[in-house]
Amino acid sequence: MMTVRRASAEDARTIGDLAKQIWPVCYAHIITQDQIAFMLAEGYCDEALTAQMKAGQTFFILEDDGQPLGFASLSAESADVYKLNKLYVHQQLHGKGAGKMLIQTAEAYAKGNCAKHLILNVNRNNQAQHFYHKMGFTIVEEVNIDYHGYVLDDYVMAKNL
Repeated sequence: MMTVRRASAEDARTIGDLAKQIWPVCYAHIITQDQIAFMLAEGYCDEALTAQMKAGQTFFILEDDGQPLGFASLSAESADVYKLNKLYVHQQLHGKGAGKMLIQTAEAYAKGNCAKHLILNVNRNNQAQHFYHKMGFTIVEEVNIDYHGYVLDDYVMAKNL
């Protein structure tokens, strides 16, 4: 049975381990192996995840029969806009409602904090954009973000809550 719980700083290692399992498969045909390694080292080590939590990101962990298999994070961008910063689900749960559970959890959390809109960035070559579209998000902008010498070719997607 799948459940979602709010993560704490003690879950940083679990989230980092999940990212190391999911990212290489998720991004294998989108970005280089060097960029994957850099992004994992930069954003998913215990210290980086703990710092993200301290800076205001709220993390959730999806578990299936007690085994962590996905996570999401979001943060306030303004009084009425929250940003879904991360949403990753282990490949074995794709198409089984896990991502939808995390989106619903993020939406409920954002609404509970008076948000009227939820936004996210997704790589323009990532098939996840189709999932987000099914969840009610629409593309509102194309952006190219310079990130430590790498270019993030993203769509910004938004959904009214």
